[in-house]
Amino acid sequence: MVTQRQPWHVVKPSKLHGNGVFALRDIPEGTRILQYAGKRLTPEQADALFPVNPDEPFHTFFFALSNGKIVDGGQGGNDSRWINHSCAPNCEGHENADGSRVFIVAMRHIAAGEELLYDYSLVIDDEITDELKQSYRCLCGAPQCRGTMIALPPDRSQAVADEMREVAAELDAEMEQARKAPVSSKRKAAANPKTAESKKTEKDESDQDSKSENDQEPLTEKGKKNKKDKKKEKSKEKKKEKQHDKNKDKKASKKDKEGKKEKKGRKKE
Repeated sequence: MVTQRQPWHVVKPSKLHGNGVFALRDIPEGTRILQYAGKRLTPEQADALFPVNPDEPFHTFFFALSNGKIVDGGQGGNDSRWINHSCAPNCEGHENADGSRVFIVAMRHIAAGEELLYDYSLVIDDEITDELKQSYRCLCGAPQCRGTMIALPPDRSQAVADEMREVAAELDAEMEQARKAPVSSKRKAAANPKTAESKKTEKDESDQDSKSENDQEPLTEKGKKNKKDKKKEKSKEKKKEKQHDKNKDKKASKKDKEGKKEKKGRKKE
């Protein structure tokens, strides 16, 4: 007597979207749960069928294979077509050797009652706009949810996040090293307000002043001559000013004498 193997899954309503597929019992990692079945289509045939449902124009049961064919789970499919998308999946699609069939395989241990999920990673030929992302919006609610079922290229934000984690790790290491420093060295640093950095700043400023003084170019022969000429001109100007003052004093003295003579003459009269 041949006993029928108990299935791994059951279909029932999902909180994510419509129907969902759930584990009937614990599923070990690497288990081939079921095949994604359906009619094989060419890309042209799939385009002619799209959209399948006018009320949900962006909802299909298509699964693209590496050999260029497309499995339409809406035609001759099985329970696999009800597996919902998640950005944090517990299942993934594995193709056979010639790429003609694809199976849903457990990526990790799945507990009984847990919903089976895989990342659709939809490939869109058109420009991926915000409107298109919204049309294929993701409802998985995972912490790393990208907000859409469309496969998106990794962006700079992930690289920035990685860099920030590295910087944080370096800072933590520095703080830990400072915490483990001997108490005597900490007291010495506290007692001396002039840190190495402030001393370095003072030295840099002093070096800068010295540099500015030393950077003056030496005078050439022509420059020396011009300097002497300027000194001579200044000396001449000073002599002229002194001579002018003497002449002025002489004129004033002469005028005073003439005034005195004039007064004496008037008295005699």
